[in-house]
Amino acid sequence: MNEKLRGVIIPVATPFDAGNCEAVDVAAMEHNFQLWGQTAVTGYMVLGTNGEFKAVNDDESRTVVATAAANKGDKTLIVGAGRESTHSTLEFIRSLEPWADRIDYVSVLTPNYFAKLNSAEAQVDYYTAVADASPVPVLLYVAPPYANGVIVAPAVLAQLADHPNIHGVKDTSPAMMVEYMLAAGSRDDFEVLAGSLSNIMTCLAFGGLGGVVSVANYLPDECARLTELYFNDSPAAAHAYYPLLQKVAKGGGGKQGVASLKAAMNARGYRAGAPRRPIRPVSGEVEAQIRTALDSGLAELETFQA
Repeated sequence: MNEKLRGVIIPVATPFDAGNCEAVDVAAMEHNFQLWGQTAVTGYMVLGTNGEFKAVNDDESRTVVATAAANKGDKTLIVGAGRESTHSTLEFIRSLEPWADRIDYVSVLTPNYFAKLNSAEAQVDYYTAVADASPVPVLLYVAPPYANGVIVAPAVLAQLADHPNIHGVKDTSPAMMVEYMLAAGSRDDFEVLAGSLSNIMTCLAFGGLGGVVSVANYLPDECARLTELYFNDSPAAAHAYYPLLQKVAKGGGGKQGVASLKAAMNARGYRAGAPRRPIRPVSGEVEAQIRTALDSGLAELETFQA
């Protein structure tokens, strides 16, 4: 069991300042890490989907990494590093050398622009080359809703799991969790992580350690409690708690993707700002609905008894 991946990891939202330049807001990030550092989450993943990694350039990405590395404390740090070519991915990973001793894993999204050419052989070649060269362990990142529908087939996953520098997969697909767990989830040196709240219970049921859960950006302790209940109390207690958490997640930050996620964070005292344009922030009406949903949902969670 890899304790660095056991529990809930926050897929960190990247805050931008409110001015016209929309620069990465380092002070806001530091504020958020200070609050998260006092919670029971296992760690952080920066430059993922909720980090709007497609909307920041490589220099800005390194600013995010430097800030996270300086503020992670003793928690796990995962850095999103996937690019559309092997060359670009390796070039970016090499540029992270100043913080390599603070990075626990790089998470590598499968290239997807040329989806029809992304064969099993191409995926094996890509991930093998990245893992061979990376100075830190690699996690595969499967997120078909954000990657042109591209997945990693279970047979490919099983093959890649044999690589000594590939340590797991973050699965944000709607239907691959069971197949991934059956293909490689029983291996002690390869972890299958849920990529969302919607598939975390399946992951746990098949022996997984937890997941990278977007709602943890604004409900970190509440999300961490789910895995704590599962491992330390009983799976039955976690299953009773889960629908309450799922309800507040859907109403509080699940309405409009990263826009509503950031609104929920702002409502909870984090400094998330707004998404980078052209993504628009939620309306005042939706923001009010999110605040109401959070207030009522948190009241239910606080009364839960295992």
